[in-house]
Amino acid sequence: MPRLLPRLIKKVNESSPLGARPRHLDKRGYVPRRRKSLYQPAPERPSFGVAGRTQSILLDDSSPVTNSRLYVRHKTLPPCVHVSASEFAAKRADMDVPREMTTQEREWWSSPYLRMLSSPLRRCAVSHKCMPNDFLIRLTPLQLPVPRGAKSIQVWMPDGLEHPKFKRRKGQSALYITCWKDLFSAANINRIGSLRTAPNAVFHSLLAAQIGHLLRVRITQELRLLAEALSQRTKRSDPEATILRRLTFAEFRILRETGTISHPDAVAVLVVPPVNRDPTTREKPIPSMEPEIATTDWTSSAASGSLRERLLPPLSTLYGVQPRPPTEELEFASLLPNTQVPLYNGLTMFPSAPQRAFLHKALCEVLEAERRYRLGRPARRSADREPPNRQRNEKASHAFLLTSNTRTVERADPAALAIALWRLRMWEGDPYHSTTCSGGWEVDGEWRSRYIKEMQ
Repeated sequence: MPRLLPRLIKKVNESSPLGARPRHLDKRGYVPRRRKSLYQPAPERPSFGVAGRTQSILLDDSSPVTNSRLYVRHKTLPPCVHVSASEFAAKRADMDVPREMTTQEREWWSSPYLRMLSSPLRRCAVSHKCMPNDFLIRLTPLQLPVPRGAKSIQVWMPDGLEHPKFKRRKGQSALYITCWKDLFSAANINRIGSLRTAPNAVFHSLLAAQIGHLLRVRITQELRLLAEALSQRTKRSDPEATILRRLTFAEFRILRETGTISHPDAVAVLVVPPVNRDPTTREKPIPSMEPEIATTDWTSSAASGSLRERLLPPLSTLYGVQPRPPTEELEFASLLPNTQVPLYNGLTMFPSAPQRAFLHKALCEVLEAERRYRLGRPARRSADREPPNRQRNEKASHAFLLTSNTRTVERADPAALAIALWRLRMWEGDPYHSTTCSGGWEVDGEWRSRYIKEMQ
């Protein structure tokens, strides 16, 4: 009897809707692929001539006719930015020895746009077009707990939007939709037919708000991982490889006046001032990433959308980057389009005051790691942060400059943060409010422009 009661209570709790948990429809769940190298050095190609042969080529042990698999060439594993001595010694016995990236490969890895465009291709369920995975939102069906005898309820939930170190993927079967919140309206959702994986699954009313919140959570997670990576590398091997820093008031004023960023390796500029005190309670908001459901839906009608545009600045604005002087290798550099870098407004990017305070705190933690790397010790005194005798033009502003190049990737991965910021920019549809294509790094911009014209 003592052994039966605990199991009986467990079964009762699982059968009741209050004790049961939502589960994915896939029994196996998502299993990440383990990198396994099939690389084997191919033998030399034998001669098919009869000169010097005592037997037929079919009787050779490594005959290309009977053992053709020996001559199949496989790719090696992708290189890593850093390969530790222990990892190299552990895999030294394998044919495929890990190697570090070359300078050219580090340059490719430091580009957030190249990494987004090289992600696996998936098909959008609304536009029916293949696009890179980083330009899509992944949804998986989830089984909700219901009372016994009631009809089962299946809903589509976002999956894989957070960083894998914080929350891994759950579902195996998935649905992909373009990363644009306008496509999650009722009119576009009805265009998606019945799917074989989950024919009875529905889209809940707060799906767009949930996706927007998770995209903002991903930005704070990338900042946290960036601060941890910079804190672990305290050796000042390259003092000029600064990933995040504040622009001075003079630099920020020149950026506003000229519309040009004087840093060729810049990938983003974030304007995030400290959050002011609440006018009612006279207290600063506590930094938190808890989701907030607004009482009024800003995207419910066109009138409310225009009101939001008058109250808040645009989420991002593209600024040109000062081009580098042409070299002999790139004589045609003057014919290429000018590189553009987004400037993000923290007030529009994080409308919630607690979430914006959390973003500002995360940025300051990365700056603290940069100061520790530059000074060799934490900046404890305020004098280390901002000398009092500095003029206003030399003081730090509220604009944060994010840089990514071949030297910064050796310290951390700032391109991952730039990708998370760009995905939020695509989700909010900032480049597509006008009927003309922005001409930047946009995938399927012409289709979006035609869609906007049809909806008007």
